[in-house]
Amino acid sequence: MRIIAGKHKNRVITTSKKFTYRPTTNKFRQALFSILNSPEFADEFPMSEAIVLDVYAGSGIIAFEAISRGAKLVTLIDNNKDHLKVAAEFAQKIGEAGKTSFLTLDALSLPKAKQQYNIIFIDPPYYNNMATLTIASLIKQGWLATKALIAVELAKTEDFEIPRELELIKKKIYGNNKLLILTYE
Repeated sequence: MRIIAGKHKNRVITTSKKFTYRPTTNKFRQALFSILNSPEFADEFPMSEAIVLDVYAGSGIIAFEAISRGAKLVTLIDNNKDHLKVAAEFAQKIGEAGKTSFLTLDALSLPKAKQQYNIIFIDPPYYNNMATLTIASLIKQGWLATKALIAVELAKTEDFEIPRELELIKKKIYGNNKLLILTYE
C-alpha cells in the first residue's frame, strides 16, 4: 500500500504478512480525499486544521494519507494492538510520530473522549451494523466535535441506519463499496 498524495506521496506503508487487513483501495482513497478537498468541503473542513480519527484503522492508510495531505493530528483506533504497533513504527519512520496517536480500543464501547475530532473515518467489518453502533459510541462518549464530518466505508449492498444526530450530505458508490459523508449536528 502506498500513500497516493501529499508530502509522503509514494511512501509504502509497512504491514505484516501475519495480519489480515482489508485496506481501503487506492481508487476509494483518491475519491474520498478528492471529495474532502473539493470546494464543497474544503472551506468548512480544511485538511490543515483537521484533527482526524481513523476508526478500525488496520494499517493506518487513511490516517497516513490525511497526515500526508496536511492534517494537524491523527488518532488511530483498532482493537488489534499488533496492527497499531506496525502503524506506530511507520509513523516514526516517516517522521510523523509527533502528529499521531494510537489507541487499542473496541470501537463499540469507547471510553469518554479526551479529544474531540472534526474529521472521522470509519471502515468497520462489513454487514453487521458496526458503523451505526460505532457512531453511537462516538457520540455517547463525546468524540465528535460540533459539525464534525464523518466518512463511512461500507459494502455497496449494506444497509445503514443514519443516526438522528447526523445528516447525510453525500453518497457515492465505487465498485463494491459505498462511501457515505455525514455531518454531526
